[in-house]
Amino acid sequence: MLAFHCSQCPTRQQSAFKTLEAGEVETLCAHKRFGAVNKGETLVQQGSYPKGVYCVQQGFFKLVRPASSGKETIVRFAGPGDLIGYRAILSGEPVALQAVAIQNASACFVPSSILLGFLNSNGPFSLELLKNTCLELSEANRVVSSLAQKSVKQRLAEVLLMLHAKFHEDHDGCIDVDLKRSELADLVGTATESLIRLLADFEKEKLICHDGKRFRLSQPERLAHLAALTD
Repeated sequence: MLAFHCSQCPTRQQSAFKTLEAGEVETLCAHKRFGAVNKGETLVQQGSYPKGVYCVQQGFFKLVRPASSGKETIVRFAGPGDLIGYRAILSGEPVALQAVAIQNASACFVPSSILLGFLNSNGPFSLELLKNTCLELSEANRVVSSLAQKSVKQRLAEVLLMLHAKFHEDHDGCIDVDLKRSELADLVGTATESLIRLLADFEKEKLICHDGKRFRLSQPERLAHLAALTD
């Protein structure tokens, strides 16, 4: 994984940093630090006070809320162009979620002083971060609403479609992410045993088929209808 000069970085165009002026891009490039993160490694610890933000370059991270029992709940995923840790810097509070790489990944660290400087001097950058915050809150509200109003079967259909949209397909046409059944169950909001039974039902109904840990969506339109995402 190679580090780009920020002016040539394709991922910057997917992040809030796309709004920076030429001089600000040079400042960003002079202060950011690029690093690789292996699958399973923690990028940001829950409860820590970040000294900067991470801009994901390649790969994906799961943002989880660990519990004292050792169980963790996946709240959302972060991929190329997403910023991790910026809300804690803006609020002055510790990081609420732990960021763990679910595949070999890379990210650039940007010191908080640089981020805050851009916020003070660049209106479009500030608006872009505000937009990102609103989108994250909207997604959180959607998840809460889904848990409260939809059946487990509907939620599983919605989660499979969400994963397909986020991670796309591999060369075999399967959703390009390896998740444990327990992690998928956490996303759906059900017990692992119930999830496994529902997956078997989905296969019998020819809605999905599986290849190892991965799934292929055989009939995404039917899944969307089941999830009440279409009329």
